[in-house]
Amino acid sequence: MLDTRSMMLVSQVYFVILAMVLAIAPQYYMLVFLIYFVAIMAFSMYTSKRRMKGARIPREEVEAARQLFREDNSFQIAVEDEELVRQLTGQAKTAIMTFLFLPIYITIFELVRRNYSSLISALQGAGLSETLAGFVVWFAAFETMFLISMVSRRVVRQAKQPPMVPRGFVVTEKGILLKGSMGGVIGFPLPEGTEVKLDEKRNCVEIVFPGGSRLRLYTRKARRVYELIQRLGLRGAKTGGSG
Repeated sequence: MLDTRSMMLVSQVYFVILAMVLAIAPQYYMLVFLIYFVAIMAFSMYTSKRRMKGARIPREEVEAARQLFREDNSFQIAVEDEELVRQLTGQAKTAIMTFLFLPIYITIFELVRRNYSSLISALQGAGLSETLAGFVVWFAAFETMFLISMVSRRVVRQAKQPPMVPRGFVVTEKGILLKGSMGGVIGFPLPEGTEVKLDEKRNCVEIVFPGGSRLRLYTRKARRVYELIQRLGLRGAKTGGSG
């Protein structure tokens, strides 16, 4: 699995390829524009999902294992947590703010498209060939948008992010099955350095992964879930509790 540094290197190679395509065939700028944003979305989803994983166990194996606990109303219990509701409200505001960067990306593409001929002429005057000049223009545009997206992600990271909360979950001997739109699998054992916290007053167990991502499991039987995770999922991980 690629780490963040490797993924950034891949993105730079991707920008080089896109810039080369547009330098040779600039009429396809709209298609490349769409491909760029699909790739950015895919990269964001990949990096966010990879931070919250346990052992690499196939979903089928976790599902087939003996079921030890099931909670179908996790989200209904979660909405009773006033602190979580405040965090989710703040997250919505942050998400809206990140979408405000989209017009900036569109503006950059439009500025390059409208001024493409003059930019190429200026670079040709500096001794560059038409194709190389086109490559430089488009690569600079992609790098500018990439830097803006990095600023956007930094702003989001600085804001306190709420934990991920599944609509329901199942604990088996092999891991945790998450229900709802998250639909993932957390295999046992959990990664080394994972911290597990119990908060009986708020009816939840929170799993804090080494990368900082948090998964919160809401249930009226929080201690039972906490004890199961301690017994089956923790190897070199930290535990904590309150309430």
